[in-house]
Amino acid sequence: MLLLILSDSHIPDRALDLPSKFKKLLSVPNKIGQVLLLGNSTRSYQFLKFVNEISNNVVIVRGEFDNAMISTTQNLKEEIPMNTIIKQGDFKIGCCNGYTLVPKSDPLALLTLARQLDVDIMLWGGTHSVEAYTLEGKFFINPGSCTGSYSTDWPIQLDSVQGVKKLIGQSGNCKSGGDAVTESAAPNLGSAKRAEDTRHSPVRTEKEDVKPNDRNDSHIKGQKHDESQKETATTEDEDENSENDEEIDEVDVNGGCIPSFCLLDISGDTCTLYIYTYVNDEVKVDKVVYKKD
Repeated sequence: MLLLILSDSHIPDRALDLPSKFKKLLSVPNKIGQVLLLGNSTRSYQFLKFVNEISNNVVIVRGEFDNAMISTTQNLKEEIPMNTIIKQGDFKIGCCNGYTLVPKSDPLALLTLARQLDVDIMLWGGTHSVEAYTLEGKFFINPGSCTGSYSTDWPIQLDSVQGVKKLIGQSGNCKSGGDAVTESAAPNLGSAKRAEDTRHSPVRTEKEDVKPNDRNDSHIKGQKHDESQKETATTEDEDENSENDEEIDEVDVNGGCIPSFCLLDISGDTCTLYIYTYVNDEVKVDKVVYKKD
């Protein structure tokens, strides 16, 4: 059974809609058995309608920008829980948005919640960046923002988990961390290419040396030579600053702006995670396999 994990769409406040290629991939009838919404995704009727067309089995947890109540097909007003637990295969899966954790999205805080809920897999949102790792035998997954909406949190640390670049720790529970998936291996949801580093080298321009005029006296020559040295030094400083600016990509700093979602394929004691990201107008997929102890 396939579980679709979406979070932080922020429609219509921060985004208009899902990327069209995401919508095309997800518009596959009778393929996805259940949809999990991990907060900040209930303000748009059209978005919820699309989610219900994917699967009529939808589980929602509350984010900080969601209303406490929501209308459903079963009830006119139904309270959105802060967290919930579902069971698939041999796994108990916990769901939350993570904004109530202190510190927010802290691994130890998430581990404490996973222990309290007694779950094997912990899903959370709120950071707008994809994360997946194991800690003390438990699997933690954040699908990022399905629309790539901006985050108002402080920038993430550059040595923390970023996108699909640092997916899994060295725990023995996970294998094939961050592997690119072929189209035939992905669950019939489109092409699969490894997410490439989008950073580029700074463009350097070479300035011609300013040569003093031989007809001028030595004072003029020295003045022009000093000005040339200053200009060269300024150019080198600008190039150095430009290089430093280019080394840190905007996506790496704010952890957002990359639309992403996750699929879980659970069979018995094996959970296969597919991470879909939308980069440079292409949908790319990474695959991670987690096996329960």
